[in-house]
Amino acid sequence: MVQFNRRQILGGAAGLGVASLVGGIGSARADLRKFIVTEPGHSADSLPFYVGIRKGYFKEAGLDVQIVTSEGGGKAMAAVQSGNADAYIGGPEHIAFANVKGGKPIRAIIALSNRANSFVSARTGVTIDPAKSFAENIKGKKIAVGTRGSTDNSILLYLAKRDGLDPRADFVMLEIATDAGRVAAMKNGEADLAMVYEPFIAQGVKAGIWQEPFASMPKELGLFAWTTVNLPEATIKADPELAKAVVAATKKSLDLVFTNEAEMRAIAAEEFPTLPKDDLDAILTRARNNDMWQQDGSMPPEAWEKTKSIITISGVLKEDVPYKDVFDPEFL
Repeated sequence: MVQFNRRQILGGAAGLGVASLVGGIGSARADLRKFIVTEPGHSADSLPFYVGIRKGYFKEAGLDVQIVTSEGGGKAMAAVQSGNADAYIGGPEHIAFANVKGGKPIRAIIALSNRANSFVSARTGVTIDPAKSFAENIKGKKIAVGTRGSTDNSILLYLAKRDGLDPRADFVMLEIATDAGRVAAMKNGEADLAMVYEPFIAQGVKAGIWQEPFASMPKELGLFAWTTVNLPEATIKADPELAKAVVAATKKSLDLVFTNEAEMRAIAAEEFPTLPKDDLDAILTRARNNDMWQQDGSMPPEAWEKTKSIITISGVLKEDVPYKDVFDPEFL
């Protein structure tokens, strides 16, 4: 089974660099503005942005977009902070982290995904009662999650507090750093439940390791600021037309994802050519069924409040960072 991190859920394509992504869709015109965008992992969360590149929407807006895939949101943000990239696509929580550390102001200008891409599956043979609540089903269970500070760990702590559970007494958190380690814990019977995502879910079900998820974080949590397009505040102020162009092209891309599923799937297959078709189908179907992408690109304040609560409870964010210091929705 493939190993993945918080956003790098398409491991087979994660090694695609700028040349691989941009090549094959035509060479840049001389009148286009080069626009370098970093990302923490090549992921289906950001598929609408890739659609815009492959369909030429950004070129229509005057931009020659080049994607650089790093490892982790911190590195993607650091490239923008240092001026080595013009923007990044990824979690807006990294804007808050940078603010607390006194970094250059960055702002999210449009959302790609407003749902947490995480699910909970029970090991094969473990009984789950669909009539019971999430809290009732996890009580007394051993749950394989990432280490403290990871997104799934933080979400589980948030849900425990929401439902009045004590993670030290009501259930056991098996904090395992790697995805392979969490799979092994489930396979060996050390864990009863695991926080999982596609294509892990389909792979694990096919291998008989776990069952279909009984809990969907998109449904448990609702709005959650997951993946946004982010530009330096200085760039937005100096060149608002650039920000406007990025938002317009991204909205056009989001619209295609929702109105032409066949073309969306065809573009995804081109974008992630090394991923098995069954795995890609599972990713796209679960994303669509759980409202992962945000058709209008909106960035609701309540989505940030949910995200902020989760990363605060986990101890990752230790200061309050208001919505206005992370998001700039004026171009929507």
